Amino acid sequence: IPVLIHNGKTICESIIAVEYIEEVWKDKAPNLLPSDPYDRAQARFWADYIDKKLYDVGRKLWATKGEEQEAAKKDFIECLKVLEGALGDKPYFGGESFGFVDIALIGYYSWFYAYETFGN
Repeated sequence: IPVLIHNGKTICESIIAVEYIEEVWKDKAPNLLPSDPYDRAQARFWADYIDKKLYDVGRKLWATKGEEQEAAKKDFIECLKVLEGALGDKPYFGGESFGFVDIALIGYYSWFYAYETFGN
């Protein structure tokens, strides 16, 4: 579990730590979350989707065999298509700048080769 320690207090989970950094160091940290409440809620939704859906199907892709792995492969590709639809023509999920959802997804980037290798 990724942990951030600040003033002797622990903040667990990557996305929660990013939100914490954004709130504590507002004047120093880049604006990773949108300022508009609706856009901020959307960013949190997609980060949660990535943390839950992509992790779950990705794990099944390399940890299972046979029919279960084939089902995971289809789910994984569908998950990527959903994310691609949300990204659209923008260079980043946040629009023109790297942001919160991009951070949520970038942690999985290093796993893509393993997903491809084990998932065929």
